[in-house]
Amino acid sequence: MKTAKKFFSLEGIDGSGKSTQIDMLVRVLESEGHKVVRLREPGGAKISERIRELLLDPAFKGIMADDTELLLYNAARAQVIHEIIKPALDAGNIVIADRFAWSTFAYQGYARGLGADKVQRLTELTCGGCFPELTVVLDLTVEASRKRMAIRGGAPDRLESEKAEFFERVREGYLAAGRDYSDCVSVVNADRTPDEVHQDVLSLIKAKLK
Repeated sequence: MKTAKKFFSLEGIDGSGKSTQIDMLVRVLESEGHKVVRLREPGGAKISERIRELLLDPAFKGIMADDTELLLYNAARAQVIHEIIKPALDAGNIVIADRFAWSTFAYQGYARGLGADKVQRLTELTCGGCFPELTVVLDLTVEASRKRMAIRGGAPDRLESEKAEFFERVREGYLAAGRDYSDCVSVVNADRTPDEVHQDVLSLIKAKLK
């Protein structure tokens, strides 16, 4: 995939601390004078947010076909690239996404068993040259993830309600991405304090901004 400069994403299973790390990262980058655009996936644009509602609605658990799920994620991604990401990058801004295409590799390609080849072909069509130059995977065991999610509380969405075995496969997918695509995917141990994780994430991002 052709990557885009100043485009970064954070990945990981639920509870890995993506939102916290993005908050910390954006504060530092903005304090240094950078203009930062942040977004979540799926979502970030109005059409993408409507698709997000469909994807995460628990009412569709057991009904939505795996291929439908794959196509909807990429439809939401295509819209946010067109409407927000590409214009921001063209303006010279930094873009930081809470999840992006590696989520599809891990969740649909690996955990759903749709295969890396199908996901890659669709990703190339969807993203074109708008692919993160660096993705940081916040790695956490499924057991630790479940403990954090229990503390967080709230009703699980359609994806969060999957069984532990599903998330084990998701984690395997992320680790495989870090192993096989180390030029653009870095894995960071998320089972530490937020400050410790932040130092690693910040160091990786700043190395790309030099």
